[in-house]
Amino acid sequence: MPATLTKIINGKPAVSDDLKNEQFVKCPRCHRTYRLGYSDSEWNKVKDWIWLAETAIRKDHDMRHEAATIPLEWRGIRRRSMKRKIAS
Repeated sequence: MPATLTKIINGKPAVSDDLKNEQFVKCPRCHRTYRLGYSDSEWNKVKDWIWLAETAIRKDHDMRHEAATIPLEWRGIRRRSMKRKIAS
């Protein structure tokens, strides 16, 4: 598993994993914090993983953030959609 997205509860991840690299991502709608853990082999894709995490968090917000871990799936990033997002 190259990357995980785990809800932060009381300052700690709700589910522990073996991934030592991390970034923190907040829900833009309610400011709940999540930990994006990723493996050493994914360091060059961190910006893309953060973008995927932000998208997954927005979708999970509609379900009231009930899941401790939000699944992330790498399908390959279409650069065109990312350029549109950056331009907005």
